[in-house]
Amino acid sequence: MSPIDARAIPVVDTGLRSAIENNAMDCDGLRRVARGEGADHLRFHRSRQAASIGRYQAAEREIRLEYCARRGIQVMRRPTGGGALYLDPDCLQFTLILRRPAAWRAFGVRALLERAGSAVAEGLRQLGIEARFKSPNDLEVGGRKIASVFGVCEGPAVMLQGTVLLNADIRSMLETLRVPTEKLSPDGLSAARDRLATVKECLGEIPAMEAVRAALERGLATVLGIRLRRDQKNERRYGPAAGKGNGASEPGESAGWVGDEEGEYEAVWKGQGATVRARADFLENGARFRRVKLAGDLHIDPPERLRALAQALSGLPVGLVPRFVDSFFQEHPADMVGFGPGDLVRVLQLTAEKSAATRVLGLDRSEANALMVFGSGEEGGVREILERVRVMLVPYCAKPAWCKWRHLDGCAECGMCEVGEAYQLARERGMQVTTITRYEHLVETLAEMKQRRVPAYLGMCCSNFFIKRHRAFRDAGMPAVLMDVSGANCYELKQEDQAYAGTFSAEARIDAVALRKLMRVVPGAAGREAPDGGTREDRGGGGA
Repeated sequence: MSPIDARAIPVVDTGLRSAIENNAMDCDGLRRVARGEGADHLRFHRSRQAASIGRYQAAEREIRLEYCARRGIQVMRRPTGGGALYLDPDCLQFTLILRRPAAWRAFGVRALLERAGSAVAEGLRQLGIEARFKSPNDLEVGGRKIASVFGVCEGPAVMLQGTVLLNADIRSMLETLRVPTEKLSPDGLSAARDRLATVKECLGEIPAMEAVRAALERGLATVLGIRLRRDQKNERRYGPAAGKGNGASEPGESAGWVGDEEGEYEAVWKGQGATVRARADFLENGARFRRVKLAGDLHIDPPERLRALAQALSGLPVGLVPRFVDSFFQEHPADMVGFGPGDLVRVLQLTAEKSAATRVLGLDRSEANALMVFGSGEEGGVREILERVRVMLVPYCAKPAWCKWRHLDGCAECGMCEVGEAYQLARERGMQVTTITRYEHLVETLAEMKQRRVPAYLGMCCSNFFIKRHRAFRDAGMPAVLMDVSGANCYELKQEDQAYAGTFSAEARIDAVALRKLMRVVPGAAGREAPDGGTREDRGGGGA
């Protein structure tokens, strides 16, 4: 590819610094180039231990903030979108900031990510590593993540960022991040180490840093069509010497999403390639939005569109959300990667459904926020789905560790835990109830329910599982109301693999009070048609 511009872009290496300082250099460099005051440049750098969150993420939902505070791990917010990263000296990072070339003027963030990813893939091939770009922003080797790229535009300026795993401290990574397991593996069943690749693992050693930088420079130059020149003598020209005055380092700055604010209802929805979150409080007994906050591991251009949409929703009648969001993006087009207006509509509808659940079902706000609803919205709200429920799914981890039924599909209903009460409530309504004993069992059970055309089901799982295993619920295609289990769960204890295999030993808890409120709406067995065409009395309750 021929150069897009005759000018040669200087390349510097600012070495190892704090992540906040590196972030300040990037933010300052982007602003100065956008104002026409700074020089285009490619900067290589490394960071001390830190958690890097995307521009639109809610920090407390992505990072173990208390752990980071105890360990002195910095938390900073990038000016680019996407998901959270764990950074340490074994991650080689680069930042390319330049005035947008004429050939790039039509590029949105999707095109920028694709080109940046292809450039890093070419650089890794220069090292002898066969990597490929996986949308929206990862590089993989044999299905295992080795690098990520990010991008943002500010006026006439473009910033492309990349992070390459030279080596990986898996334990610290899992301790720091609430790792989105499904992003890192097609099937999500392998251990965290098997979902990541590193330069050291691929090559048997980490080459000299100069060689790695040179390979990435060649990849960037070749794919992006830019000319590069080394300029180590003048590195101070390309950013501040110290990371001061950088508001983007505050974890809650972008989403305005800090703590559990009174009156807010929270919902999460998984698009094809992004997780979208919303918080909202309401006016007129739930009829109108008072305030909306949107967050997620999102890539969107222009970057201010998400905040503008949230502000524009203030005062909007809940029923007008689909039409309003559609017209908003017709009037203010945006390039969205891995999600779209429909996903934003659905997550907003879910906040309204939770608000309605407090009035219709007698739930308090915390109980409503602990619900996760899966469905297109055409099935109605929480109450309408519950009225169609025919099956209950219970996680084995909610049974006591001492229970002989813990790893079995069944329950003695001994009265010693909430699972027994769940079985009893289901049995009283002639429902099928199943204890899910491992991840494969969930997939098999949902497939069997889909084949029988079960109209809806009620289940329990933690919110992390719902997000990271969203594919299983989506593939089943049945509406569901899921209750968030509390207490020790495998994601907080970093034992996802044991949980998927059915060997997790800690105990989660079902909110029995909230379950009783939900089950009041689930119809009884009398005269009800079973999913396979027989009557519920013919089938029996099952499970015990």
